[in-house]
This record gives sequence, C-alpha cells and structure tokens, in this order.
Amino acid sequence: MPTNLTASSAQFSRRRARRLPTPAEAPGQRGPVPASADSCPLRHLADPALAEPIGRAYHYLDLVQDAYVKGGEPRLLQSYNNESELMTTAFVYDNALAILAYLASPTVANVRRARLVGDALLWAQANDETYADGRVRQAYAAGPMLFYGRGPSFPGLRRDDGKAAFLWPFGFGGSSTGDMAWVALALAQLYVDTRITKYLDGAVALGHWIGARRSPYRYGGYHGGLRPDGETPQRWTSTEHNIDAYALFALLAKLTRDRRWKGLAAVAAAFVHEMWNPAGGHFWTGTREEDPDVINAANVPEDVQSWALLGLGDHRYDRAVDWATGNLATTDGAVAGVTYSSQAKVATGTVSGSALPTHRDAVWLEGNGHVALALLRRGAPGDAARAGRLLRAMMTAQETLGAGQTVGLTRDPCGGRLSNPGEGGTWTGTPLPAAAGVVAATSAFDTGFAFGYFSRQHVGTTAWLLMAGQNFNPFQ
Repeated sequence: MPTNLTASSAQFSRRRARRLPTPAEAPGQRGPVPASADSCPLRHLADPALAEPIGRAYHYLDLVQDAYVKGGEPRLLQSYNNESELMTTAFVYDNALAILAYLASPTVANVRRARLVGDALLWAQANDETYADGRVRQAYAAGPMLFYGRGPSFPGLRRDDGKAAFLWPFGFGGSSTGDMAWVALALAQLYVDTRITKYLDGAVALGHWIGARRSPYRYGGYHGGLRPDGETPQRWTSTEHNIDAYALFALLAKLTRDRRWKGLAAVAAAFVHEMWNPAGGHFWTGTREEDPDVINAANVPEDVQSWALLGLGDHRYDRAVDWATGNLATTDGAVAGVTYSSQAKVATGTVSGSALPTHRDAVWLEGNGHVALALLRRGAPGDAARAGRLLRAMMTAQETLGAGQTVGLTRDPCGGRLSNPGEGGTWTGTPLPAAAGVVAATSAFDTGFAFGYFSRQHVGTTAWLLMAGQNFNPFQ
C-alpha cells in the first residue's frame, strides 16, 4: 500500500455546517479516546456534545478495521460483533458507509483508513471467481471463519485460490442495485478527496453495471439487481435503490463531465417520482416481486423518505421526512427515535430467521441517523431541534447498549478463526471498548421484509452517527 496519501484538508460545499440547539443534558462522558498523530478538532459537529461520542465512534471503526489485519494491507470491516452469528461477514454496504464516515472528517489518518477499505473493494471487484463486469458481491469474509456444519472455511477476504471470498453459504453471492450504488458512491467520494483515478474508475464500472439493469416492467427504473446465484435478475424494483442510483449518476456526471450519466439518472428519477404518494405524503417502497407492474403498498419503509431528501435534491418531496417522524416514531426504554417500517410497528411473533420475539417498540438506530441528517439538511423551523433529539438518542444507545460484545481473532488453534460454539468452536474475540460502537437496534425486531435487526454493535449504524453528527451528506 502506498503511504504518500494526498488527503485534502479543504472543506467542500457538501459539508455545510449547521449546529443544533444546546441539549439540556447529555449522556455521561467516558475517558479519553486514543488519537492518531495527525488528529485535529472536528470542525463540522452538529452539536458540541457530540465531540466525545464521535471520537469514540471513530475509535470503534479503527478497532474493527484492525481486528484481523493491521498495517497497509487492504481489508474490509466485519459488519457486526462476533456473537452476531454472522461470523466475519463484511457487507459491502456497511463498508461503503465506513469509507464515507472516514471522509466526513478527512484527516490524513482517516483518508488512509478509507483508502484501505476502498482498495479492498477494488480488489474484490477485480478478483471475482466468475465475473469481470464491475460488480461486487453482497458480502465477503473479513477474517478467518468456519461455516456452520464444519465447513466450508474462509481464511479472510482472499481465498486460498487467490479469488475474493464472497460468502455464498449465507446466500450473500448476489449483487443488489442499492449495494452497488453505495459502493460506487464511496469510491467516487474517495476520488473527490484523493484525486486518485482508480477510485473513479471503480465507481464508473459499477455505474455501468447498474445502468444495464433497466426494468422492463410498467414503472421502469433499475430493478433490484441479481439474486444470490449471480445470474437471475430480480423482478421487483426498489425506490431506495433508484434514489441511490440517481445520486451516483448525478455525481459521476459532475466528476466525468460525461452527459450520458444524466440520462441514466433521469431513468432513476422517473421511477422515484412514480413511487410518490401525494395523498399520504410519502414514498412507496417500490414494486412487487410477484407482479412487478404493481406498486408494493404493504410496507412503507423509513429510508426512502429521508434518502429522497438527501439524494434527490427535489424540494417537492421534503415532507416525506415528516411522514417518517410522525408515523414511525417509537420509544424503547430510554431511547427514542424511529423504526424501520410501517409493518415493524405492528409485527408480532418472532424475528425472521430467529427464535427471538419481535419488539414493536424497538428503535432502529441507523434510521435515527438518516432522519437526523435529512432534518439538518432541510433546515426548516424546528428541524435542528428534532435532529438533535434523534442524535442524542443515538448517543444514549452508544453509552448504554452493546456491552460485552467482541470482535476479531479467537483462541481457535486454526488461525484464530470463528466457528460455531455449538459444534465445539468459539467466536469469542477481543472485547469491544465501552460506549464506542452503536448497536443496530435497541431490541430485536422484524422489519416486515423477511429480515430483522438486533442489539448488536454495527459498523453501518456507527457510520451513520458519524455522518449525521458531522452533517455530512454521503449522496453529494
């Protein structure tokens, strides 16, 4: 890895500062956070009370990044703690967010760490076992692991045959349009900060891959991507994915000065417009799998409401974030915020794929970050105060939830790999520091989309605290 990084300390217009009202009270402070040699005061804090929590959050990302490999070797971050039962899974969405969170405060050390992740994603893009069309897969192994049933095993990101270790046993061999757009956005933003062309080249390759995923059905747009077999197209189309694609294409148009990207962006924007429900003041999630010519009105998620404001820049849809704060508001103990979707508020039974009961009052903390940032960007009367409450709830969760979780190499004699304790293995690694990472949810809950979230420290949620807390819009 080169060490002569060209990290710019100049502040870009996308990092517009807006402060929150001073909170009446903030969570208790912890001890000092280890600082890198070139660290400097955070200059874009939405709230001065966030300085210490954001420092601890960066410390968490650093520790997770170094859990299996240190130094200059490109590597991915494990998305959740070892006890999550996902072992060393590194979702590419979470790693894209880690890049963007580092770039929210672009010190030399943070840009170096962002580049390590970006280089790992570029390596995976270039070393797929089958495809050379610009895609990456949903998730890879960040470190050594032995899958359930005593195999297969993965040594880390690089397989023994030299190919990228995507986690097909979990069903993570697919490539969703949204994931590809987020990886491309992260690589494009790396180019903005470093002017190193390989990052822009990687983003362009992913952009072309997305551009080839046009939906043939009624509402158009770009369909959901490819299923876990890597071949079969998804029939449904997602509003969220098309917001992501629009933002990517708009950014690529600026960076490459190629007008063709504007045409691709228009396709995504047209689909998003079709998903707007003016009577309800919100976006629908997209179209149905069983009939892609029909809008899916069964479950309305949070992310499309806030990401539309952040990614589209179209003020006609600004009130969608109010739908989210009004209809998805929830409180779980000392933490308040939003949940994932309309169905999450009424779900009963157990969480999909788990024996744990679903908690309808659970707060989806990543959603708090989405909405807080959208409110800060909108800047209407009262928005800063509402954003402040959401961010302070994330601080409370950081302080009080996720204790006793671990990450990284275990004592397993086979290279410290993670394996199922029920089969004689172990996944106990190094304890994560107190009050550093943010859990995905205050309690386990089902989203209504056949998956759930749990109270596990999460790279993605922590990254959203870092971005929202510094008023950094990753879409622009």
